[in-house]
Amino acid sequence: MQIHALVVDNDPVLLKLVSTLLIQEKCSVRTAENGLHALEILENYRPDIIFTDLIMPQVNGEQLCNILRRTKRHKQVFIVVLSATVLEDRERITEKIDCDLCIAKGNLKEIRSYLQGALKAFNNRKRVTASVSKRNVTIPDGLLPSVVTSELLSEQRHLAKILENLYEGIFELNEQGKVLNANRAALEILNSKEEDLIGLSVTDLCDWGEFQSEIEEWSTKQLTEGELKTLEIDEKKPFSYKDLLLTASFIPLADKGTVFAICILRDITRQFRAEEKSRELDNAVKLVKRMDAMSCMAGGVAHDFNNLLTVIYGNLDIVTSKGKRSNPGTGNKLIQQAKQAALAAVDLTRQISGFSNFGIVSREQLGIKKIIRTTAASFFKNKTCCYHIETRTKDCLVYVDSDEFSFALENVLQNAVDAAEKGDIWIILDCDEFKASQLIHGQYVPAGRYARIDIQDSGKGIEKEHLLRVFDPYYSTKERGFEKGIGLGLTVVYATLRNHGGYIVIDSELGIGTKVSLYILEFLNSLELSVTNNKKVLSEQQLLIIEPDKQMGQIGQIMTEYLGLTVEVVQTRTDALVSLEKFNDDPCRKNPLVLLDLSEKQGGAADETCRLLHQIDPELKVIAMSGSILDPVMEDCKKFGFVATLPKPYTMDSLRHIMTVALYS
Repeated sequence: MQIHALVVDNDPVLLKLVSTLLIQEKCSVRTAENGLHALEILENYRPDIIFTDLIMPQVNGEQLCNILRRTKRHKQVFIVVLSATVLEDRERITEKIDCDLCIAKGNLKEIRSYLQGALKAFNNRKRVTASVSKRNVTIPDGLLPSVVTSELLSEQRHLAKILENLYEGIFELNEQGKVLNANRAALEILNSKEEDLIGLSVTDLCDWGEFQSEIEEWSTKQLTEGELKTLEIDEKKPFSYKDLLLTASFIPLADKGTVFAICILRDITRQFRAEEKSRELDNAVKLVKRMDAMSCMAGGVAHDFNNLLTVIYGNLDIVTSKGKRSNPGTGNKLIQQAKQAALAAVDLTRQISGFSNFGIVSREQLGIKKIIRTTAASFFKNKTCCYHIETRTKDCLVYVDSDEFSFALENVLQNAVDAAEKGDIWIILDCDEFKASQLIHGQYVPAGRYARIDIQDSGKGIEKEHLLRVFDPYYSTKERGFEKGIGLGLTVVYATLRNHGGYIVIDSELGIGTKVSLYILEFLNSLELSVTNNKKVLSEQQLLIIEPDKQMGQIGQIMTEYLGLTVEVVQTRTDALVSLEKFNDDPCRKNPLVLLDLSEKQGGAADETCRLLHQIDPELKVIAMSGSILDPVMEDCKKFGFVATLPKPYTMDSLRHIMTVALYS
């Protein structure tokens, strides 16, 4: 009966030699140039005996032996290892490689003799019961081991050991995107066996979910067509596989005209779950703190309003009850007290309005020095303490509502006066430019160029653990009431600064005093444009508004068209990407400014939408819009790829300002 053989060797001369000698021994022979090619042949071919080299590109002989022994269809095939490294790798071959016979390559006469011996061993095994589990491995003597080969094998084993002990799953892919090798971690992550993965296309390795088409495109363009660009699925948006969350890196490489790739899988399930739990906890803590602050504020406002209403109602009630019987002087005094309380109620309402952008109604370009000098002169007019103004920079141009900003400045000055107890107050004007976001005394200030106003007192200071609580509404160690103020001071300052795109930082040391620093974005010289110039610049500009709320989109379009822009409004990320592609494909239209609402109703996370927009046009300027100044993007927009932020509700003035800033940033 004819013996069917498969010969596997990457050396074409030896492949031809061995197959010719086997044909002379009346065998039917097929050949494969490496282990991967052999596996493809074995899908439709069932040989009686396989002769394989060990060291081959793509899938090597050892991998081939292991795969065959774990595959039911080929488990009993007679495997002969024919290798030049037999003597140098004798011990490992004997222990690790599951073959029936191992022979060393030699000259023509020796190889013929070894092949005849192998065929004889195959025929003898056929006469033995198939239940034999311990296979005989014989290694012929007669050759001297090579020192160079031993060293190369040692180096190879060393690298294999490193690869095997990596925590990341590593796959080697050929230029067709097929798996050639997988380390232990890769098999564990995918919960698969090596024989099930070798030879598979990378697109069939696992369910890649929404990344499937992207990986298919990468395999075609980067490997088959040789563009050699890396594809990353990172921790910002990992993919799910069974119960795991995974990231992946697909790295194409070229070596002497051959293209291959490495795929690195990372299991970030525990890390991601821990971070998710931490985020949930942080959000819960923030919510509790926010609700505590709101509860404190609501109670405080109710307390102060009730006090004021009691004064007003009580005085008017007395005047009404006494009528004509009252002394004119007494009646006037009672009415004056009611009037004073009513004015305090107006002041309270004004402070509360500082928490809303509706409070900023008329911004203009102003020199910060003038605001500081005018506010300080007015505030200290009837005060007994002394103040000093020091300027360490040229005048800074800012874009603010002067009334609101002056009112915030007065609140800080009032705190300083109360803390200083008749000591001097220092007001220092300086500027800072941060290339990256900063943590200053534990408080956050993003990158930007700022005018900085430091207000320094020489009071007793604030304990470190209470430092940030000064921003809580109604948190105060002072007596609260109609004569002493209403307890919203620094909370109003915080809200006013944030509504202007600014920040407040407090530094204090017991026994030395407190310094409050107000950071307000500088309106740079390159932006010193008149309203007329602004209109001219904006009239030449295209605008794309991404706003899921239809009514908000309509009013945004009306307002921006009034400012002279050509406007397109879309409600979803998908429509926005289509519109931007049209802009990009039309050489007569320059790409637009983009106003992007941060709500996920537009199609997903806003930073992801921003990233997708920038894939179409890396130079695109995207402005973030939100009704919450607490959104992380609103806190540090540049970190997420935006150029500026526009708090809602916005006005014509704030629209004009922020778009001009974005155009020149």
